[in-house]
Amino acid sequence: MSVSQILVILMRRAWIVMLALLTTVIVAGGVLLFVPGRYDAIASASIDPGNIDPISEMSSGLGAIGLIQGNILSLVTSQRVAVDVVKRLNLTDNPAVQANFRKSSSFGRESIEDWMADGLIKSVDPKFVLGTNVLTIKYKSSDPNQASLIANAFLAATIDGSVAMKAAEADQTARWFSPQLDELRKELDEARVALRAFQSKANMVAPTAGGPDRETTQYMAIGSELSNARAGLTALQSRLTSGSTDLSNDPSDPDLQILSGLKEKLSSAEAELAAAKGALGPNNPKMMAQQANMATVRKQMSDATERMRQHLKERIGTVQTQIASLETEQDQAQKSLIDIQAQRDRLGQLQRDVDFRAEQLNARERAAEQAKLKSKLTFSDMTVLDKAVPPVDPAFPKPFIVMPVGIVAGLALGLILALLAEAADRRVRFPVDLELAAAAPFLGTIGNAGRAKRIGAPRRALRPA
Repeated sequence: MSVSQILVILMRRAWIVMLALLTTVIVAGGVLLFVPGRYDAIASASIDPGNIDPISEMSSGLGAIGLIQGNILSLVTSQRVAVDVVKRLNLTDNPAVQANFRKSSSFGRESIEDWMADGLIKSVDPKFVLGTNVLTIKYKSSDPNQASLIANAFLAATIDGSVAMKAAEADQTARWFSPQLDELRKELDEARVALRAFQSKANMVAPTAGGPDRETTQYMAIGSELSNARAGLTALQSRLTSGSTDLSNDPSDPDLQILSGLKEKLSSAEAELAAAKGALGPNNPKMMAQQANMATVRKQMSDATERMRQHLKERIGTVQTQIASLETEQDQAQKSLIDIQAQRDRLGQLQRDVDFRAEQLNARERAAEQAKLKSKLTFSDMTVLDKAVPPVDPAFPKPFIVMPVGIVAGLALGLILALLAEAADRRVRFPVDLELAAAAPFLGTIGNAGRAKRIGAPRRALRPA
């Protein structure tokens, strides 16, 4: 169907369009005149979920904002908050409200506060402003003053309810901790008694933190002493094998000290003999005395060297005996260390059990104390931004919205009814109707049919009967 056809239809059915338009305008006017106005009062508050908890000194984090907002929205529309609003404003004292309650089906099944709260919940609309943490509570009522009063009451009741819920939860947690703490103290005492009994039986004490135990220290000391003795034995055997008489090997050795003195005397005698050879003959008494002195010194050095070797052999035997004794002590200390390892492990296990019980008890005591403090909190993380004020203009109905909507709806309804009426009436009035009525092609029209009818009338009257 072309636009021209639609326009022709509207011209023929203009009375339908006008009737529909008039009807919707009358209905819109009736709505404006007879429908009572609805007033929306809005109270708002800001929520800061990132605040530091004054008890635990921790932040709840911004990741839980969605959960927090959902909980608050559920709290606003809860029966608890609604009943609190009813009690705050004494809404049930109104005789009209009491009469309506007695006439309702809820009479005798629930209290008047619960019945009144159910009605308030249907008119409250909480939401968060998109992209913010601002909570808005809208209340709809036919009375602007009542709308603002109840909206503010819902906001105050929500804040108080949030604080009360946190306090109740913390108080319940604190009461739950009480028997748990008694049980943990009992377990800690039992662990300490078991530790003391084992220490008394094994005659052991726990090693100091970061330090070795007595058995390990003794074993390490024996090992160190044995290593030193073996090193000394190696040095003595090397001196005995090489026959070294150097005083630097052991300055405290008396044999080396004696040999060192004899070496100096021999060197002096050889120097005097070498000096006297140029002035004295070989048979000179002084030369002969010097030679005899040198022979005596050499004899003394030989005897001292032999005594040194004997002393070295005696020291080597003593050191070997000491090494054998130390090896025996080391084996005994190692066996003792192995034997006591199981007891030490048991002692460490008991000590760790005591430490764990004590740490667990301290953590639970801190949590219980935090719960007790939270149960005494009297503030919330919600801050009132704007209180609701009585609105001046109603939110519904608005003339500049209802009337345009009525006009548009009337025009649309008239167009639809005109098209339906045209579809139901299949009479042919225009050439274009022939195209829709028959499948045959349209050939043409006879113009000026009305004039031909008027001209042909007298002629028909002149014809004989």
